Amino acid sequence: MKAAFSIWSLFTLLLVLLPSLYLFYTWPSLPAHIPTHFGMGGNANGYTNKENMWLLCTLAPLGICLLLWFTPRLDPKRRLNAGSANYQKLMLALVGFMSGLLVYILYLAIHPQEKAGQGMAILMGLFFMLMGNYLTTVPPNYFMGFKTPWALEFPLIWARIHRVGGWMFCVTGLLSSLLAVLWSVPVATGVLIAGVLATVIVVYGYSYYLYQQVGKAA
Repeated sequence: MKAAFSIWSLFTLLLVLLPSLYLFYTWPSLPAHIPTHFGMGGNANGYTNKENMWLLCTLAPLGICLLLWFTPRLDPKRRLNAGSANYQKLMLALVGFMSGLLVYILYLAIHPQEKAGQGMAILMGLFFMLMGNYLTTVPPNYFMGFKTPWALEFPLIWARIHRVGGWMFCVTGLLSSLLAVLWSVPVATGVLIAGVLATVIVVYGYSYYLYQQVGKAA
């Protein structure tokens, strides 16, 4: 299935390049060791050498982009369409999340007085908002979405649980991001984890309920 090059593809390509460009721009100001892992409190507890950031900033966003570009070609039933606007928006969101995370890490290396927790929490919340928006429209497939056995068997069940699960992800992500800004990072993180777990439980329960209803109607 041939994917058309669109404005979304152009934005994705720019986001693939963004971390490397920002790394080049900030290189003289960067310390010898860059924080790459952070605890729950937002304090750095893992570092890598400055030179290793070239590999991370180049390969991480590029790898996600290539993986998503090839994934529809691996779908045996060709249900995912890499050329659709929705799928290209998904690529933009995932590459954008990774690139944004890398740029933020470089920013924190230059500004060690900044706490990482709030920015990370906001990024995670926005990520789940974007993922939720995509999941409401994702077609049945073997790679993306809530792949319950009943949803894979019945397209109607797939559509219904993804509308519910997608909106729950959106609300969870929005609430988590707002709490990170207005309240505290631990509360925002707790809400995000609880919301994701609740979404999975609801989606599986609703999927089985719909399956039973289909069986009764047959």
